[in-house]
Amino acid sequence: MKGGITIPNDDFIISILNLSKNDIESFEPVVESYKVNYYITLKIRHIECPYCGGFMFSNGVKVKEIKHPSLRDYDGFIHWRAHRYKCRDCSKTHLEPNPFTFPGFQVSFAVMQRIMNELRNLNYTYKDIALRNCVSVTTVQSYFDSWVHIPRIYLPEWIGMDEIHSDMAKYGSAYLCILTDCTHRGVFEVLPSRSKLTLSKYFESIPLLERNKVRYVTMDMWEPYKAVAYKYFKNCIVAVDPFHVIKHLSTCFTLFRISIMNQVDKDSITYYLLKSWHYLLETDCILDNKPEYNKKLKRSCNRRDLYEMLLTINEDFTLAYQLKESYRKFNAEATPDNAEEWLTILINSFTSSNLHIYFDFISLLNHWKPEIINSFKRPYGSHKLSNAYTENVNGKIRSYLAVSNGTSNFDRFRKKIIYALNDKIFYSLTQTLHSCKRKSKPRGLYNK
Repeated sequence: MKGGITIPNDDFIISILNLSKNDIESFEPVVESYKVNYYITLKIRHIECPYCGGFMFSNGVKVKEIKHPSLRDYDGFIHWRAHRYKCRDCSKTHLEPNPFTFPGFQVSFAVMQRIMNELRNLNYTYKDIALRNCVSVTTVQSYFDSWVHIPRIYLPEWIGMDEIHSDMAKYGSAYLCILTDCTHRGVFEVLPSRSKLTLSKYFESIPLLERNKVRYVTMDMWEPYKAVAYKYFKNCIVAVDPFHVIKHLSTCFTLFRISIMNQVDKDSITYYLLKSWHYLLETDCILDNKPEYNKKLKRSCNRRDLYEMLLTINEDFTLAYQLKESYRKFNAEATPDNAEEWLTILINSFTSSNLHIYFDFISLLNHWKPEIINSFKRPYGSHKLSNAYTENVNGKIRSYLAVSNGTSNFDRFRKKIIYALNDKIFYSLTQTLHSCKRKSKPRGLYNK
């Protein structure tokens, strides 16, 4: 116990310093005011002069301070007494090789590795990582820009397409396009626009032989996705995400409910039921609960009583609800064998109802009918072809944009997302640093 914390044994510390006992002449950890200082001197070695190849001898030391990972809340620093060697032949001096970091760097390899590993976590911003490792935000961004390189990733067997709203979008678009590998769970590309032109340029750059190996493409109901998929993936099955179809149907039903509410008195029982108990028609909940006294109705009733009262408000409203539930049943229970026949019957039922609220939904079913039927295929076990994984990725990206208060550098954002959400992308530590900072307008002249 030193300075209020327990110092691990020397063997453990030596292992995290990337050293062996045979390399060390002296080693002493010292704790002082929330700092752990490692005072290290390496053994003198016989080395050749890098200039003339002559014999070099020890000629003093030079103390270097290097940032090292902290223990708990204590910052770590290596105080390395580096031997200075002098050549007997040419009299030139040279410091011993640095085992802790690259020449000219002020942080150890362990800190670099920790930074690069934390960059895979989308819950951490660059500022968070900088504070955790006692370096600047610019340093973290420079390491990331220099040591992570994203190659063009081979197209997966199952592609998921989705978009996310962002100010970083280019070419007149308001959305970025996210392309995922739904088979092996990873993001393989982020495009600056979801337009048909941008998608076409990207896929045209990929060899035909590689594109022909794509078997499945899942998407939401954005028309350019469908057009691009059929054009560039000749051997694929295109499926629309069932969630988006159900969402469109639920929106139609909700708008019908609101239109009825707007036609009745706000103090009426009808308005009260549609306003306060509409969830009974929109979610799966237990209806046969214990009756409770309702002040508005002035009697005891349970959810089933309220449910039945909702279905007596309006005949068209009841029919709309029954049609909605029939499609939900189809979505939950249909199989690849009966999906086409079942969907045809549903389309006819929606059409014959002549409910204007479902006209757009009927057009949607007719237009996307083959892709809806394809979504019931199960090529990978019990799960249907859906865009669930891609939607999950979008949720993580939205969370990252929220915690980072937005970002404006698309190239760095693209690299960050692929690095964090693709296990096949690795980093490589090098001495060379560069920045992907965007080129801004030159600063204008001003008078002080």
